[in-house]
Amino acid sequence: MSQPPYFLGLPMWSNRDWLGGLFPRNTSSKDFLSHYNNAFNTVEGNTTFYALPSQETVAGWKSQLNPGFRFCFKLPKEVTHTGQLYNSDVLEQFFERLDVLKDSLDPFMIQLPASFGPSRFTELERFLRSLPEHYCYAVEVRHPAFFAKGNEERYLNRLLMELAVDRVCFDSRSLFSRPARNEAERDAQAKKPRLPVHAIATGQRPLIRFIGLGDMACDEQYLVPWKHKLREWVSEGKQPYFFMHSPSNREVPFLAESFHDSFQDLPEWYPLNIDSQTDQLDIF
Repeated sequence: MSQPPYFLGLPMWSNRDWLGGLFPRNTSSKDFLSHYNNAFNTVEGNTTFYALPSQETVAGWKSQLNPGFRFCFKLPKEVTHTGQLYNSDVLEQFFERLDVLKDSLDPFMIQLPASFGPSRFTELERFLRSLPEHYCYAVEVRHPAFFAKGNEERYLNRLLMELAVDRVCFDSRSLFSRPARNEAERDAQAKKPRLPVHAIATGQRPLIRFIGLGDMACDEQYLVPWKHKLREWVSEGKQPYFFMHSPSNREVPFLAESFHDSFQDLPEWYPLNIDSQTDQLDIF
């Protein structure tokens, strides 16, 4: 099967606000994933950050997948946060539970807390070197020192390059580009980090998490540079992952479709299969 030029997805596959748009109106929640992966070829697996899914749940996911689909699951917070990269029992169970999806795993996201700074380099290196080599990984750092373009950031980038681990590019500029206009935006601005954007590829699968407003008039100016960067990475033989968020996530399927349409000239491009039973939201 031909590989797509890049992977495009959303922060979840289950959202009832997408009924009548991404999903047919009468879709049952148990069938959301099967409809989602008819349109998108990847998804952020944020649920595993909070809890390990049951074997039955994972088997249900596998039964709904199309060939070529990729999950980007987050490592459990018991490992990355409360476990301080040491909870080996939880991590072993995590990989065992998801192994049935092994053909659809790529990459695992390691989200570190903002308190995880340069003083813990040794822990990070030890942890990354201990991970199963048959999987790939992407690290998301949030400590300000890793964005200061100093020795700490250079050391981090060199380590990730040496281990072929990608660095997550987190872009929340659009989210913070105007004062919040509703409760969803206020909540998102309170919870999401506001950090500089360093568009760097330390491995072969650069991963971008774009946090917009769900308003193309505001988001587009921040998406344009990513369109250029994705083309650059694709031309270098890399395979980027791009995830699109908004405060409510109600609009993101249509925003992602608009973003995707700008790559029609790339080899192996294909249109998103989004249902059109309802008018698109007022986002343009």
